Amino acid sequence: MWDSEKKTVLQAARLLAEKGLVVGTSGNVSLRFRETSGRELVVITPTGRYYNTLGLDDLVVVDLDGERIDGRHAPSEEKLLHIGIYKARQKLNAVIHSHPVFSSAVAAAGLDIPPFLDDQVVYLGGEIKVAAYALPGSLELAKNAISALGPRNAVLLANHGALSVGKDMQEAFAICELMEKTARTYIFALSLGRVNPLPAEAIEMETAFFQSHHGDAEGKQTPG
Repeated sequence: MWDSEKKTVLQAARLLAEKGLVVGTSGNVSLRFRETSGRELVVITPTGRYYNTLGLDDLVVVDLDGERIDGRHAPSEEKLLHIGIYKARQKLNAVIHSHPVFSSAVAAAGLDIPPFLDDQVVYLGGEIKVAAYALPGSLELAKNAISALGPRNAVLLANHGALSVGKDMQEAFAICELMEKTARTYIFALSLGRVNPLPAEAIEMETAFFQSHHGDAEGKQTPG
């Protein structure tokens, strides 16, 4: 049951590992979908499982209250983070929590990444903020991440990793890779001693493009 949705999550999880965006059992992936009845459910990776060993039956389906509907394993410990984002951003249907090296380095340094690249603004929505630290799996982490994410599609988690979102899994994965590219470029630019910000008029134009093509500013709920 729900094999198509589970396959989408499984493929993304395996690709994360193959590309070195997670190590071991770290990170998590989810996809929101709607049944014909209108009920919203979420397929999410299980906790503590290596991605290369996962099969469709290992993935977990939960409702938006976090209750397990299907699956033999416990859902990711970050289910509150995923569900909170879906409640806050009604048009989003995919969330990827990853631990890529450069994004994690910037998050550990507690640095927001200013809007300095065109594609950063066009596809990510502008500045990449660092969410205040909270323990993994906690409601506080979910609240902090949602607040720092705002209407954008990427956020860093202090001393932890990165989070990307999208209207579908393909978009969320592309944003995950673009965020890591942006973080890597930012670190290299800092090492040269200078990061030139984009002109204000470029930021305004590109932000408008993002909002019309990729953004979702609807919803202001937080979990809890």
